[in-house]
Amino acid sequence: MASKAEKRRRDLIKIHGHKYRRHFLAEGYFCFYCGDRAQGLDHVPPVSMIEDLPYEKRKKWGIPCVLLPSCGDCNSALSNRSLFNVFDRLLFLESYFDAKLQKQTSLWSESEIKELGHNLQGYVRAKQEGLQWLASKIRAIQVRQIKPETFPKFIEEDSDSSKVEKSP
Repeated sequence: MASKAEKRRRDLIKIHGHKYRRHFLAEGYFCFYCGDRAQGLDHVPPVSMIEDLPYEKRKKWGIPCVLLPSCGDCNSALSNRSLFNVFDRLLFLESYFDAKLQKQTSLWSESEIKELGHNLQGYVRAKQEGLQWLASKIRAIQVRQIKPETFPKFIEEDSDSSKVEKSP
């Protein structure tokens, strides 16, 4: 059974979904933010906030309504946060994944790992791979931040769902 929040989200998508256009990337269907395989689409700005951003306000501030390919981790982290543009979302994700990385323990040397029992070695190596994965996500997010030419742009006919913009 759907929760109230899920029902509200579905209703908002029915009402305002036509305002969002897909933003395609030259590199294919990968997360716009971190480059992992995309698993869904991120509404920018969040669909839960679209009623607070009428067309004239979005036009004045240059905020496009777009659907960005996103991995589950980035989309979940962003959720319905009041982050209306791509750059703010990238900055948030960088700090979010960096905080997760800082909470993890430091890396072990190979000689330290070899001193451990077999089961513990596997556990430590898996943890290290997780740290490397977080570090690679952070690097990819930082790279995207310095590529503003790939960001979606506000288009005057932004409310027309037939408009589709491709990144160079």
